Amino acid sequence: MNTNLILFLSITIVLLSIVTFSYFLGRKKKGIENWYVGGRALPLYVQIGTQFATVMGGATIVGLVGTAYSSGWSTLTYGILTMIGFFPFLFMAKWLRNSKFETMPDIIRDIYGRNPVLSILTILCTLIVPFGWMITQLVGFGKIFATITGMNASLMVAIFAIISLAFVLPAGMTSVAWTDFIFGCGMAIGAVISFFMALNMGDGFQSIMSNTPSEISDFPKGLVGVGMGTVLFWVFGVMPGNLTNQQLYQRIYSANNAKNATKAIGVTAVLFAIATFWSSTIGLTVRSLNPSLDNPEKATGWFLTQTPDWFLIMFSVFIVATIMSTLSSAVQSVVVTITKDIYTNYINPDVKEKKLLSISRIVSIVVLTIAASLAIFYPQALGWIVASFAYSVSALLIPIIGGFILRDKSVLNNRAGIISIVMGLLGSAIAHGLGTSMYVVYGLIGSFLGLIIMAGINKAAKED
Repeated sequence: MNTNLILFLSITIVLLSIVTFSYFLGRKKKGIENWYVGGRALPLYVQIGTQFATVMGGATIVGLVGTAYSSGWSTLTYGILTMIGFFPFLFMAKWLRNSKFETMPDIIRDIYGRNPVLSILTILCTLIVPFGWMITQLVGFGKIFATITGMNASLMVAIFAIISLAFVLPAGMTSVAWTDFIFGCGMAIGAVISFFMALNMGDGFQSIMSNTPSEISDFPKGLVGVGMGTVLFWVFGVMPGNLTNQQLYQRIYSANNAKNATKAIGVTAVLFAIATFWSSTIGLTVRSLNPSLDNPEKATGWFLTQTPDWFLIMFSVFIVATIMSTLSSAVQSVVVTITKDIYTNYINPDVKEKKLLSISRIVSIVVLTIAASLAIFYPQALGWIVASFAYSVSALLIPIIGGFILRDKSVLNNRAGIISIVMGLLGSAIAHGLGTSMYVVYGLIGSFLGLIIMAGINKAAKED
């Protein structure tokens, strides 16, 4: 039987099984709180599964493997920096879980007070990361399966977008989290098998390293093979990026208790670093076997075409599962922000729960259509993640972390929040427009100065 036919049949069977599971879960777990934050009842193992699946996806499977292909151990640097970026969550998780938040704008409102301008700014900045995440997953799927099957990448993106709706529509966060857990377990098994298969294909670790350029494969030199400029950009733009990623906040809110929310974050941080070691190994293996790929982000797809058909089919199913789970969580995150923070708060505060659920599903279709269109016209997996993190960090990192530290000092108000966000965005945008590669640093400086200056003014006014 044709390999492509077997592949698509296998994917169809697995996805139909999970869609059926999501449907029945949606019938059992009704209500808007289940759609938004999983009923605040997710057990520890599901939290870890959904957190890990959220930070995996197309960026790790496609973008970071491509980075390893071209720049070696730099991918591991990316993973270590991202892991470090999780640490502040360990101190914030208890407060976040016990504050009954549902979205990231809730945090800003709690710290700085209610203000329409502040809310709009926060909402727009909150949407940056999950929307970029959506596009990344679609690009990743299109590139892998176009390489494996020989079919058009744009067609793959469109099909994948349609299928993903079946995972997010039934019960929102509840269905997304549980399918994340199932998919994550499958992906972990496939990753372990593929790791040893890659070592075997490359005739062992030492052979792989000797067949790749020393500037990217030698350790520790290869950790900065991508260039110090890019590594520094990752330090300021990617390392703190998850602190402005609403998807992770929602999973903390969804935990069954604060202690488990903290544990899940710590385990996820370590697992992501391990995952980028996997990405590094796969990328370097492909570089040693085929150093002439026209696009580094095709490395994962090429690797799979060199494996036995049974493994190609099995691991492709896991890849679909992982990217699907990450995409569905990003869609759910965007939709919650739009329906709760915009529609409910400013358009129809008295909306009935049943109608709000229907609106959430309609918005899911709209935002996914927009994301699929952008993925087709601008197909860069890692590029979308890095850019979305950079602007989100510039705008929200200082207001969130600084606000958490100063929240009980009575020196913050809505003006402090507005100025900090605006100066962060302007700092990044102006520096980016002038061609500065480290534009995120200027955004962070601007945001920090804005918050400190306004806090000082508020403190002086209070003393007077």
